[in-house]
Amino acid sequence: MAAENFLAGYKADYRKIFIYKGLPHTEFLKNLKDVLQVTHCIIVGSSDMHGVSDYAFVLGVLTGQQVRTFIYTGGAYEKDYEELDIQNRSFFHCYDNLSEMFNYISTKYEQYRIADLQHVSMTKLLTLGIPFTSDSFSKYIAKDDTEKCQLFLDAGMLANAYTAEGVPMLCVATRNDSFDKVKWLLEKGADINAVAKDRGYSAVMDAVWRKNYEITEYLIDKGARLDFISSDGQPILVLAVGNGNVRIVELLLEHGANPDIEDSMGMSARGYANLFKKPALIELMEKYPPKTPA
Repeated sequence: MAAENFLAGYKADYRKIFIYKGLPHTEFLKNLKDVLQVTHCIIVGSSDMHGVSDYAFVLGVLTGQQVRTFIYTGGAYEKDYEELDIQNRSFFHCYDNLSEMFNYISTKYEQYRIADLQHVSMTKLLTLGIPFTSDSFSKYIAKDDTEKCQLFLDAGMLANAYTAEGVPMLCVATRNDSFDKVKWLLEKGADINAVAKDRGYSAVMDAVWRKNYEITEYLIDKGARLDFISSDGQPILVLAVGNGNVRIVELLLEHGANPDIEDSMGMSARGYANLFKKPALIELMEKYPPKTPA
């Protein structure tokens, strides 16, 4: 009961298994099936099971499965338990004090929980035939498949992961116009200003390139920088003017994007607006006159 109360306090998913002398074979096989599925094990009343062959067999199974096991010896720390503890130090821990055992588990519980979640999630991915790679992760980001994406994160993938071509997941989501995945990735800790190695675009530049006002506005509100220069030498406003999206140009100007930063050709967003005779853009630019040196 003490172990059950302890685990209930953590809202842990656990299974209660009985091993005793004279246990029917069918019941033992059912127990064994459960043992094969656990990732951590607490054994209490082990002194009462000393000499029970089924119990010894279960200990062997736990050893073979490398299941981290905590054994309360009931105050009878016998030599066989001592040898078990020494030989399997990484996975078996024997205690003759119940409080000491629970205190130790408490200090490690979160670490065990995360490791268990990673193991279960990785197993689910492999069972589904999904490789645990960043490119595979990006595939489900592009599909806007939250369930599969969460499995990747739970299995240990980072929200800041890059594809093999060097594209951050946030840029993958943006290039696929997936507003939900953009928000989801930021909530999971993605770097809003991560830059893709293929174009040198950040996510907000990708949003401008896609003419996606909603994502552009959201990323700006979340603190995206607007002073990046792409790998081909384009400032974000030059990119926006080239796309001809007046609303996005206005949004960028309102949030401090500089219309006079020049690209690799020596032209600025203001210059392109005039060159291509874009009245609506020229009118917008006039609201933001060039800054004169102090």
